Amino acid sequence: MAQAGSLCDKVDYDIDNFVAYASIDYQLLENLKLFADFSYTWSKAEADNPHFGNPWDVITNYGGTEDDPHPSYTSTYDPWFVITYTNDMDDMKDWYDLEYEIYEVSGGFEWQIMKNLSVKAVGTYRKFEDKEEYLYEDTDGEAYTINTSLIWRF
Repeated sequence: MAQAGSLCDKVDYDIDNFVAYASIDYQLLENLKLFADFSYTWSKAEADNPHFGNPWDVITNYGGTEDDPHPSYTSTYDPWFVITYTNDMDDMKDWYDLEYEIYEVSGGFEWQIMKNLSVKAVGTYRKFEDKEEYLYEDTDGEAYTINTSLIWRF
């Protein structure tokens, strides 16, 4: 296998994150504790398109024509191995321009049945909002979960 050629460009990639979280615990009775949590996450990432030079240089220096500016290279070792080259990266930033929000609310209780034994239950609602469609479709979604546990302390 042979390498046809490489081009590179430095690209700035910026990521911003913001997270807010609040929690409360309340001892309602001696053996019953209530709790609730809320969190909000916002994240955004963006970058510039890479620039690999003048397309006309690719056409003239790498075998392309005006009708086919993206030439194919055939390996000298294996004539069936063909690499297609393009320097058109105008839509590349769409793959990594991301923005989303996550909302999460949970609440539950822990009830101490005996000195060493308690029961715990937690319900959670999570909402994911995709602000930038980057994987060919919108990936918004919601999730509801309920976790229960039996706790033995020793």
